[in-house]
Amino acid sequence: MARAAAIYRVDDIHIYRDRPDESQLIRLVLSYAETPQYLRRRLFSRRPELRWAGILPPLRTPHHPLEDRSDRLQKGEYREGVVISEEEGVFLVEIGVERPLRARGRAPSIGSRATVQVEDTAPELAGRFVGRREVPQYWGYGVHVADGILGSLAQRKEFDLTIATSRNGASFTQVEPQLRARWREARNVLVAFGSPRNGVEELLARDKLGVQEAFHYSVNTIPDQGCETVRTEEAIHASLAVLNLLGG
Repeated sequence: MARAAAIYRVDDIHIYRDRPDESQLIRLVLSYAETPQYLRRRLFSRRPELRWAGILPPLRTPHHPLEDRSDRLQKGEYREGVVISEEEGVFLVEIGVERPLRARGRAPSIGSRATVQVEDTAPELAGRFVGRREVPQYWGYGVHVADGILGSLAQRKEFDLTIATSRNGASFTQVEPQLRARWREARNVLVAFGSPRNGVEELLARDKLGVQEAFHYSVNTIPDQGCETVRTEEAIHASLAVLNLLGG
């Protein structure tokens, strides 16, 4: 799921609650995978849930750089870091090289993660804090646990286009022209997937909601599937690959 989100430039992952509620575990693992390797020891304590997290495939996104030498950093580049101290309005930020960066601007609390832009590499490593949205390239995804279940998430006003993925939905080829037009106009798109145990229809039925009430579109992105069931992680890859062709 983390790799699919990164490949198709997903900005945010929203986890709705199900039975049993495993939302906190899912958030933990997805957040760990999204965090640059050089920051994980600072941001995550040793936990049994992360015992096997080391085998997760790396994302290799722009905010997971492999360069670990400050003399090879470029002015203007962006790095993820952790604020480690503050003195007279100047903050020291660990950014994965042998010396911390001295950053100015509005910083989060000590010990928190931050995005910085490198402004000078000598004689000191210096830069400024920036917002994630200011970075001109894909900069990872955020992870959020919704207050309620799928129905309440789908009806939030922040999404101006909502798509449910379902084998009972309309074939993608049938709705592609109108969906493409809506996709290109939308600013915040929600694409919803069923859980490993229940499809979207079954989840919405708990709130006595129909798919058409909760979503603008219900789409089958894998018509004529050859397997009896498609796993959630498989549906995510397949659906995002198809939706990625809509552009916009």
